[in-house]
Amino acid sequence: MVERTDGSIQATEWDLLEVLWEKERSTAREVADALAERRGWAYSTVKTMLDRMVKKGLVSARRVGNVWEYEPGLPREEAQRGAWRGFVDTVFRGSMAPALRFLAQDARLTRRQREKLAQLLDGEEDGDA
Repeated sequence: MVERTDGSIQATEWDLLEVLWEKERSTAREVADALAERRGWAYSTVKTMLDRMVKKGLVSARRVGNVWEYEPGLPREEAQRGAWRGFVDTVFRGSMAPALRFLAQDARLTRRQREKLAQLLDGEEDGDA
């Protein structure tokens, strides 16, 4: 696998990764079919995007017979963590407290969700969301 140089994942790449995380591994044709209704991309577009994602280290590929099979190059949580970190770095100058304050105020959390967030911040987990 190619080492990722930054945590940036483009919006279109998230779509492809979502399919791969759901299916664990797929051919470019299977990814194109899964995204046909939402994106309507041609097979060649999906294949090109997947190959570029391999170079970025977001996806890994292996030849199986006459086709290439792709799988996520990183777990969903790692990708989300990188995207969140990039967002906080860019929008909140790397300061987590203002980012969390913004979310807590702007997200219109229910009382139960606020309590759960407080438990998480205090390092307590009860296992359910």
